[in-house]
Amino acid sequence: MYKIYGDYAYTTETLLEQFETLSEAVRWCEGYTDAGDFSGYTVIEIARFAGDEYEDETVFYEGDDDFALMEEF
Repeated sequence: MYKIYGDYAYTTETLLEQFETLSEAVRWCEGYTDAGDFSGYTVIEIARFAGDEYEDETVFYEGDDDFALMEEF
């Protein structure tokens, strides 16, 4: 999903529109800014955010023989 923001990361951040394809988003932005007017926004941006596909690669203790040699106090 491509999202179009006015003033992204500013206090005035506004989601203006969203599209499935980049070409649709670009076409909308070109039309929106065609007259050179940003409708009061400083910046107009197209953004695509990474999904929640983060894989945790944390290695947990699975029984290291070195620990078996430690004495209990």
